Amino acid sequence: MSLRPHINAFTRFAESHLTGNETDDALIRLKIDHSFRVQANAALIAAKEKLPSPCARLCELAALYHDIGRFPQYSEYHTFKDSESANHARLGVLALRQLILPTDVPPDDWRTIRFAVAQHNVMHIRNSLPKKLATPTQVVRDADKLDIFNVILSHFESEGPLNAVIAGGVADEPDNYSMSMYDRVYSGKLGIYNNMLYANDFKLLLISWIFDFHWASSIQILSERKYLDRAFDSLPNDDKIKKLKEKAFNFMHYNPCLAP
Repeated sequence: MSLRPHINAFTRFAESHLTGNETDDALIRLKIDHSFRVQANAALIAAKEKLPSPCARLCELAALYHDIGRFPQYSEYHTFKDSESANHARLGVLALRQLILPTDVPPDDWRTIRFAVAQHNVMHIRNSLPKKLATPTQVVRDADKLDIFNVILSHFESEGPLNAVIAGGVADEPDNYSMSMYDRVYSGKLGIYNNMLYANDFKLLLISWIFDFHWASSIQILSERKYLDRAFDSLPNDDKIKKLKEKAFNFMHYNPCLAP
């Protein structure tokens, strides 16, 4: 099975949502590039975890298609915020059901891909999932989070005003963060998108993902790419953030989430 026909099919669908408007098209291109990087992350995780070749290829395909719902979402609603539009994962499943896609994937594997797409953005996946469904889903979720870490941090590090679509409409107030978000993250819980008020809340939400990565290799990649360092370097240097930093780095270095 070659990835090329799938890359072509994905690219045709994504680029069909380009309008010629520079602002809108830049956001469509952002999601196209993101999808390819998530695919590459998935391939890297699968290789590091020594997943069997058929499973690894399925993980790559699910990663490639994971955000295919973002394109109709933005075209219709001009936002990537699910709470103000529609669940982009469900839109993705609908798109995969309606598109004419390469025929080199058996129907049962397409069902697995659609499942991974549907589950890639939920807060938690069920522990009781069969391995055939769980493995691609867990790879895609980790691969997606790794790239979002870089996309969001890079946007906050760039000069100029925040793009509300990319940054989720948070306020750019460098000294402020929400105690409700901080408390969730410090207790090892995932941050909640709808609770973000400030740019620093988004960074705290990203940091919370270290407690949710499934694969040990994902923690390794995060460490090698210095994403956690960048997140903390851009937060206020107060005692609470210092405590969270110590906890986060201790978890990352001494308690990696080792997948069975």
